[in-house]
Amino acid sequence: MAKKEKTLYSAVYNDIISKIKSGQLKVGEKLPTEIELTKIYGVSRITVARALKDLAESNLIYRVKKSGTFVNGKLDHSTPLIIPAILPFEETFNDIMTGIQNTALSYNIFTPLYNTHNNVERERKFLTELLSNKPDGIIVYPCVSLCNLDLYAAILTAKIPIVCIDRPIEGLETPLVTSTNADSMCGVVNKLAANGHKRIGFFSVSEQMAYTESERFRGFCRGIVQNGLPLKNEYIFNTYDLHKKEMTSSPAGQRQLFHKYVKNELLRYLSLEEKPTAICCLNDTTLEMVGKVAKQLGISIPEELTLTGFDCTDIEKARAEGLISVRQDFFRLGSAAVSLILRICNGQTYSPIELVEGIPVN
Repeated sequence: MAKKEKTLYSAVYNDIISKIKSGQLKVGEKLPTEIELTKIYGVSRITVARALKDLAESNLIYRVKKSGTFVNGKLDHSTPLIIPAILPFEETFNDIMTGIQNTALSYNIFTPLYNTHNNVERERKFLTELLSNKPDGIIVYPCVSLCNLDLYAAILTAKIPIVCIDRPIEGLETPLVTSTNADSMCGVVNKLAANGHKRIGFFSVSEQMAYTESERFRGFCRGIVQNGLPLKNEYIFNTYDLHKKEMTSSPAGQRQLFHKYVKNELLRYLSLEEKPTAICCLNDTTLEMVGKVAKQLGISIPEELTLTGFDCTDIEKARAEGLISVRQDFFRLGSAAVSLILRICNGQTYSPIELVEGIPVN
């Protein structure tokens, strides 16, 4: 290779490496075409092709026939990364699991899955095991933001990166992949107001709201204020310390506790002189239980009380029943979590919070 050609080749090769390692070119991002790169760098197509070939041989990029060239997720690793995922494994999270596994597979990453059943003791057991095994990173959907802090801190101290899905670990700086909770809940309130509702309540699962709950409540309050509606304390329903209690219970015990607390709050709703005509439920699980208990108490749904959800795990059912809800793109949440932890493992720059837009369903 002539000296001038080698210099031009090095400029292209080194610049692309620099952009990958700085995060300017992100994991999974498509590179410009060879023709576009010749214009960007002012070099011949032969020089670009040689640089791309060597980048591919170094596992920095990979090519997909008829699709293009993409940034690889594995930089300078001679063996596949091991990045376990700790999830609640409820039916809701099937798409998150699929998003994690499909994306991990495309980058030759091994992602063993751990099922907490939304139980903090099981989560603790898995965290203890992983701290001992020292994987390359961990993806986790925490049971509760304030539980098992000692183990999460120990994992970070051991230089094992953690990426959280949906809710962060309170007090620790762990990168987070989550939905646009506030904007989406504000959109639900706007829809209710447009449908003529003047008194709208909010049903949460705890007085001490974690990040996701707080964001949805913030969006609810924003929507109430924007529409000039009353924001009254008696319109805010919650199940107090249920969340902390149920996390140490069996799935059956969790349901019994949830039913008891929801019933108490709906009895309070019935005692109000001016009742809300609509209640925004924190999520679909809350919506399902509130709807079930409301019918048991003789509250007509939706004639007397309109309920809205968030997550929309059953889109067809929501549409058939005319529910207002927001569908979280769980597949993209899982996929984004893998891409984010890869950037961390590869020493690339990254955003501490990545947002995946919610999709309105009516």
